[in-house]
Amino acid sequence: MLTKIILADDEERWRLIVHDFLEQEGYTVLEAADGRKAVSLLRENPDTALVILDIMMPLMDGVEACREIRSFSQVPVLMVTARSDEETEISGFRGGADQYISKPVKMRAFMERVKSLLRRSGRSQELIRAGKLELDPASGTVRAGDVSVALTPKEYELLLFLARTPNVVRSREQILHAVWNTDYYGDGRTVDTHIKNLRMKLGPCGDLIRTVRSRGYLLEVNNQ
Repeated sequence: MLTKIILADDEERWRLIVHDFLEQEGYTVLEAADGRKAVSLLRENPDTALVILDIMMPLMDGVEACREIRSFSQVPVLMVTARSDEETEISGFRGGADQYISKPVKMRAFMERVKSLLRRSGRSQELIRAGKLELDPASGTVRAGDVSVALTPKEYELLLFLARTPNVVRSREQILHAVWNTDYYGDGRTVDTHIKNLRMKLGPCGDLIRTVRSRGYLLEVNNQ
């Protein structure tokens, strides 16, 4: 099951950017343009692993939404705001937020906050299985059948990225962006080399990684 995140912000452009980043990391994203909708989405989706709330929103601001959420859920909450004064930050924590980040957001730092909160809550530790492949995000280990496979950090991140969205084609650009982050300016040959190494190390399970001509790669799990 993919990890579900609620993203609430009244700035549509910012939501789209963050949605894209989260989706590329393999998360399922539910959007809300105001605090009231965010609370409603969480009530409808109690399995949500993280809520990201902007403070300044219509109908119900982020602090009020966080207080409402705390009345029925202990889901991790990451507060985001364009205001950087101390009082705003304090109000966010008093409302029940777990972490706080100011705009303009640097996406690498933002994604680290997201992953940190998910790790702390234990919501990112579910085993991911694809055929005879098994990935454990909590320990960073991989098994192919009965064999434990030693991967480099980038090989593991690449495999995890594909495994979180099985049967979905990922372009080389998407993979570079997700695995090597936005500051990496390599080319597609870097991805091709890592895919080749992954296939070799995974043995027979390497066949699950398929090349889709002119489009990219996918991890195929419908042949289990």
